[in-house]
Amino acid sequence: MKVNLSMDDIRTKVEEYIKKAGRATGRPVLTAYYVMTADTTPDNERTNIMLALVAIVFPTSIEDVLGQIFMVGKGFAAVYAYKKVKKYITPQIKDKVEAKLDEWFHDNVTEVEPLYLELK
Repeated sequence: MKVNLSMDDIRTKVEEYIKKAGRATGRPVLTAYYVMTADTTPDNERTNIMLALVAIVFPTSIEDVLGQIFMVGKGFAAVYAYKKVKKYITPQIKDKVEAKLDEWFHDNVTEVEPLYLELK
């Protein structure tokens, strides 16, 4: 199992997920990705966000003795990650997210059909 993923590997996985999940589900995922890759996000905050996201998606077994506590931990991690990501969303990140979603889902793109006058 490959544990050491590059940002390009993560971007590819994020793109695959969003294209399957759809625009509404993809918006917060893509926003988190752009916050994580932004120069404006401090390294220590980037690390905190990443740890919270890992805690959310890390698989646990049913036999886990601390199962219920861990689920509360996942909920806390989700709220923590959300608050941290939200703190570093800039207007430029919002624009990048919407532009990328438009590119992938072709929303807000209309084709203009030429109108030809028939001369009789």
